[in-house]
Amino acid sequence: MRLGAYKATGRFMTAMRKLLGVDLRITGVENLVDRPTLFVANHFTRIETFLVPYAIFYAAARPVRSLGAHSLFRGIAIKYFDAVGTMSTHDPHRNRTIIRELMTGEVDWVIYPEGAMVKNKKTVRKGRLQLERPKRQGPPHTGAAVLALKAQIAKQRFIQACDAGDEQKISYYRQAYGIEHANEICTEDIVMTPITMTFYPMRPSKNLLNKIASLISRNIDPRTDEELQVDGAILLSDTQIDVHFGKAIEVKEFIQPVTSAVRRVAGLFSESRRNELMLGRDARRLTDTCMRAIYNGTEINLDHLFCYALRAMRADEIDVEDFRRALYLAAAQLTKAPELRLHSSLQNGIAALLHGSAFNPLEGAEQLACSEGVLRKVDGRYLIDRQKLQAKHDFHNVRLKGMVQVIANELEPVTTATRAITHTINLPTAKLKERVARTLQRRDMHRFHRDHEKSFDLEISKPKDVGEPFLLEAPGNKMGVVLIHGYLASPEQIRELAKYLHEHGCSVYAVRLEGHGTSPKQLTSVSWHEWMDSVMRGYRIIQQRCHRVVIGGFSLGGALAMIAAARDGIALDGVFSINAPLLLRDRRAKLIPAIVNFNSALRKLGLREDYAQIPNFSTRHPDTNYEVDYLTGVKQLRSAVRACRRSLMYVKAPALVIQSDEDPLVMPDSANFMMSRLGSQTKILAKVASDRHVIVRGDGCEDILDKVERFINRIVANSNTSQYIDIHKKATG
Repeated sequence: MRLGAYKATGRFMTAMRKLLGVDLRITGVENLVDRPTLFVANHFTRIETFLVPYAIFYAAARPVRSLGAHSLFRGIAIKYFDAVGTMSTHDPHRNRTIIRELMTGEVDWVIYPEGAMVKNKKTVRKGRLQLERPKRQGPPHTGAAVLALKAQIAKQRFIQACDAGDEQKISYYRQAYGIEHANEICTEDIVMTPITMTFYPMRPSKNLLNKIASLISRNIDPRTDEELQVDGAILLSDTQIDVHFGKAIEVKEFIQPVTSAVRRVAGLFSESRRNELMLGRDARRLTDTCMRAIYNGTEINLDHLFCYALRAMRADEIDVEDFRRALYLAAAQLTKAPELRLHSSLQNGIAALLHGSAFNPLEGAEQLACSEGVLRKVDGRYLIDRQKLQAKHDFHNVRLKGMVQVIANELEPVTTATRAITHTINLPTAKLKERVARTLQRRDMHRFHRDHEKSFDLEISKPKDVGEPFLLEAPGNKMGVVLIHGYLASPEQIRELAKYLHEHGCSVYAVRLEGHGTSPKQLTSVSWHEWMDSVMRGYRIIQQRCHRVVIGGFSLGGALAMIAAARDGIALDGVFSINAPLLLRDRRAKLIPAIVNFNSALRKLGLREDYAQIPNFSTRHPDTNYEVDYLTGVKQLRSAVRACRRSLMYVKAPALVIQSDEDPLVMPDSANFMMSRLGSQTKILAKVASDRHVIVRGDGCEDILDKVERFINRIVANSNTSQYIDIHKKATG
């Protein structure tokens, strides 16, 4: 093995990775230990034989030797493999070489214990590890474990023989492994490190490699063509490659102590035969542990959940929304299992499954299943073709014709995940909705408690009962309302409105906007998009509980409600806004972005430590509102207002706009501006005589609460309002 050739290969692989834009992520590097190591990896594609040694060298600067298929050792390739330390599987000295180099710690090794590529990823039968390949069906080979155990036992016994001066044993180990002295042995114990490679998404197809191969030869071998479609799709498409190093497994812990009876029987055999007799059981246990570690290291993605859910369904059809709910619930359960590794598609934005909008990971999985004929989507339902889902494909083309099966097989050994999916996918609609709603609410509450705990270091300004979101649930759950508080405020600000609507038969969820209800300093790191995420969480909670949904808010909350109403995939029966700040009285607010940018530049230069702020002592409600206003927050407020203005024309739900005629913060024309741009056919303007901005609580709020409740009643009654109605406080009705 020549290190120069190995480094040259590494540089070439790095260059090709950048040239082709290969998305290679290497994780679990912290699990690598500086000890003699036998790496064991799963084997699904041809490129793994190059990527695994490269990943080890790239992550830890450790060159490794590996075994290569005998068929690859032809022509000039022989010299290359010799230079980088790759040994043929048919080399008569391979086992002796591996054991000796593990004993001495001279170099680490990589072995694929599955043997040949397991193209169907079928590795479990009746709960036990069992590979299914054309020429062999049975448990994984124990060869890698045997080599590791032999090396560990041999090094221990050689050292013991040297210490005891047992020349017979010393002579045996010298001849067997070419080691002359005990000081050549590495004193560190041997470990086996599992490596898991996960490809996402896996969509084999004709590609540039196929075209080049076709130009070279008109009659490409079908197996070669299949491999080019798989490997080419990985290298030339947007497939993400995850190489994960699992925790090192101590080989010595699998060496069973030898009983006196076994010693007497073993004494009848030679040293080498005694070793063989005692290894069988230990090797099976070590192999099982390693293989389960490899399979459990899979980075679980939405493809896995989707494909396994099709297999786990008891019925042959399901409502698409129920399917999406089941996937969300399963993903939420898996996040509680710290031993599992989840792809970002199951962590960030997974709640998008719940409101029917476009979600690329889901659409990709759906398209794959439909292209294989496993699935049809008809009138909002998934229809499953069991025959095609369970069809037996030839081992060498299953990756082209049965990728849904292959992906489901990959997840099968991860029992925590498969049990979660099997349970949720077979729940009735009512239970799915109930559990999704509880999960969403629990997660939303967890976010608040997390932020509240963080704010202890930032001088908390609001107690928990003021800042936390809350749900008021009404019997029947026919009408649900999502309420959004204003800027610098908290859910407590809208409690009176929430209680009023609840008393009139509505289920109400009061949202906590990110950065609010804890400490004002948290507003310095929050964007208005995160406020919208808070609103959408509230919407999904109510949507799962109620048949009809209205969303509305006060001040900033009113603007965010309009943005939500304009979004695709959001089904609303109504929307309302109270004193939304589309036009502000204080024209100095236009200068805020410039001030914030200047302050940010000063902070980067180290000329200023804190964020620019102004006092908010003029607030009439210090119990619910912050008394400090950071200008970064005002900048986000202005961004939210601009987004609201752009969204108004796309709002189609019936709308109610309420505005104080002498609002000290918001210009009265703000309501007229909103009304003129709203796309709703039914829209109501209600002007109220008030010199207060916060009109949803305290003295005089009863009329506001009543107007909102009557608007919701009109929706419930399906009454047709005129296209533009101007309601003043003195008017009746």
